Order: sequence, then structure tokens, then C-alpha cells
Amino acid sequence: MTLYKSCCYNLFGLLLQVLLNWRWLNKSQWLSREELYEIQVRKLREIVRRAYEGAVFYRRLYGNSHPEINNLIDIKKLPIITKEDVRKVPLEERIVAGTDVSKCVKKTTSGTTGVPVTVLEDPYSAAYLEGLHLRRLWSYGVRPWHRIFRIVVGPAEKVATQTIADTAGIWGRIRTNRVVRLPSADDVRNHLKLFKEKGAAVLIAPPSYFRALREVCENTETMLHLKTAVTWGELLDMKTRKTLSDFFGAEVFDGYGCIEVAPIGGLAWECPTHTAYHINIDSVVLEFLRDGTDVAPGEPGEVVATSLFRHSTPMIRYYLGDKATPMDDECPCGRGLPLLKNIEGRIVDSIKRPDGGYISPYTVMHTLQEVENLEQFRVVQRSDYSIEVQVKATQSIEKVLEEVGRRCNILFPGMHYSIKLVESIGPEKGKKFKIVSHE
Repeated sequence: MTLYKSCCYNLFGLLLQVLLNWRWLNKSQWLSREELYEIQVRKLREIVRRAYEGAVFYRRLYGNSHPEINNLIDIKKLPIITKEDVRKVPLEERIVAGTDVSKCVKKTTSGTTGVPVTVLEDPYSAAYLEGLHLRRLWSYGVRPWHRIFRIVVGPAEKVATQTIADTAGIWGRIRTNRVVRLPSADDVRNHLKLFKEKGAAVLIAPPSYFRALREVCENTETMLHLKTAVTWGELLDMKTRKTLSDFFGAEVFDGYGCIEVAPIGGLAWECPTHTAYHINIDSVVLEFLRDGTDVAPGEPGEVVATSLFRHSTPMIRYYLGDKATPMDDECPCGRGLPLLKNIEGRIVDSIKRPDGGYISPYTVMHTLQEVENLEQFRVVQRSDYSIEVQVKATQSIEKVLEEVGRRCNILFPGMHYSIKLVESIGPEKGKKFKIVSHE
């Protein structure tokens, strides 16, 4: 490739791929269910082949024989993997041979289970995800002239380089110009000022962020009107949905995703008719299981997910720990994408400061999950604003506790906190696990 062609590709390559993906995905959502299943099986066969032939982890997992995928039922031949399974394996053993790591970005989960996992985002998966997001936002009536804000996990210095799509050529410039990314670590009060100054029309954020934003609006007697509110990352309860609709005047659309497989509504997204959630079966495989067996339509099952586009670090039959209910109904919108409902996902709380400010739960997760040898953690805030940080570690315990303490000094300045070493961390009986919670 000549220098000129190389420069052109760097400038326009991702833009072209995003537009081609968006064009194809806009068409595929209207295909029949049977046509979509054929696409799903073809993609599944290819991703399993890539994983087996190129990744040490999957070759060891699947044994000596190459798994044959001729239909969706064949996926049952493959073992289910968990966050713990993946976390125990070095990232290098999960990367497909031939991947140019220098062109990839590491993506680490928010750690809502206390067990963060890292995957690679390569240019192919980045462009594909952009096409998925565009399909969804366009269906919600979002257009290029609408001012979009998105709350992202992490401190300010990491926001600008968190995804390939933000930094790659012409598409990166277009994207950063139209979508303002704000770090969850910032003060919500500063965000509110920016929303008012710039005329925010669309806000993409976790439900916990919207709850904190409403309280800030009420405390400062500020009115904020939004056209569209897109939620992700947590369970959207009916109370929060009503708040978004009534207080902000926004039409609310929820999404279901996970970074490892397909983030920000990449697994399923709420239909514009609000009937239910459309499963992106042209991009993922979702299984709904009870005791390892598929549940019947209308019955809740534990979700196991497979990405059909993460080529660098495949995620195949990945146990999410969520529950959802598959449906056999046809959607009145006419899309061929099947439906699910009643997602029982993650619930998180913000940390409240005595001065009325908030600390995002994602800031807490992002800061603590990077502590070396910290296996799991949970943060509990009591009614007097005091904080208990529960820590599980079996190696270099003193160093872990010291580093957690150092980071807590940064996270919770002027607030009383304690660190408690525990043997295990898990949900209370009958309750969903919350990594940041209130008592």
C-alpha cells in the first residue's frame, strides 16, 4: 500500500466501514426471522472457527476436535464460560493469533459484579458497534443536528482515548463533534451547566446518573428538558423511567448490553414502540437457560451471550449472571429481530457527599478495580455518609489494603471510611448483587 493510500485509509477507512455496517444493519433488522437465523448461524460458525484456530484459551477449552456448527443447536456442544474463568486466563491467551494489538484498545468492564474483565476492541469491532449504535439511535428519531451527550466510565484523562471510534480519522472527528463524552468522575453539577449551555437534546447514561441529575436539578432549582433519554448498564426501574419522562420531558429508551460481548444496548434494545426489547440476533447469540436447558418463551432464564463480531478476543457462551424472558411474539413495528422482556440486571447506587454532591458508582468501580491482586470488592454507604469498603484478596494482602486505602483517600476526601477484609462477597439471599449500595 502506497503512503498516499495508507493515509487515505487511515482518514476515511473507519468512516466507510461504519457507513457500510449501518447500511447493512438498517436492512437486516427488517429481514424475516428465518433469514436472520441463517445469518446468525453463519457468523457463529466463523467466530467459533477463529476462536479455536487462533486463541490458546479456546483451543484448550474445546480439546483436540474442531467444533462443528451447522445450526444453533450445535452451540450447546460448547462449554459455558464465566467471568471468573476468563479473568483467570492471561489476556494474551484469549487474543486470536495474527491480531495487531497496536491497533486495538483494551476495554475493561465496569466491574458491577466486582470481577472486572478485559477484552480488545479492534477496528473491525469498533466500526461494527458504531453501526449498531447508529441503527438504534436513528430508530429513536435522533438526527445529526441533535446535540448528544454521553456519560462514560472513568476519569477525564481516559475519556478521549477510550474507543477507536473517537480517535480514528474523519469518523473520529465527526463523532467527537456530534457526541460530547463526559467522564462519570466529573461533578454532576458541572455537567448540568454544560447541558444548559449547549442545549442537550439526547443524554445517554446509566439510570443511577439520571437519578443523581434530577436531585441536582431540584437542589439548584434548575429545569432541564431532554428530547431523548437512552439508558444503559443497569436495571431501569419503573420509578426512574417515570422520573425521566415526567421531570425531564424525555422519551425513554433502555438498552441491554455488556462490554465483553456487545455494550450500550448491543445485546438488545428497546423498540421505538416500547413493546419490548429487540435482540440483535444479526450480531449476537443470546440463550436463556434454566439448569442448562433452554426455557420456553414467556419464562425467565439466565442469560448466556455470544458475540458474533468480537474477532480479536472472542466471547462464546459467556454467562452474564442476568435474567431475562424471551418472547415468541411478533413486534408491531415489523422488525424480524426477536423480543425479550423483564431484564433483571444490575442495580447500582451513587455515593452521596455531605455537601450535596455525588460520586458516580462507575468512578468508584474504575478506581478500585485496577488495584493489583484485588479479587473482589463492595462499597456500602450508611445513612451518616460513612463508607465501608469490603475487600477480598488472597495474595499480597497488606499491599492490597494499602493501595485500596490510598485510592479511597482520593475517592472520598473529607469522608469517613473503613476497609474490611472479608473471605467472600456475594448478594444477600433473594437480592441482586450491588457493588455500590446504601444501607
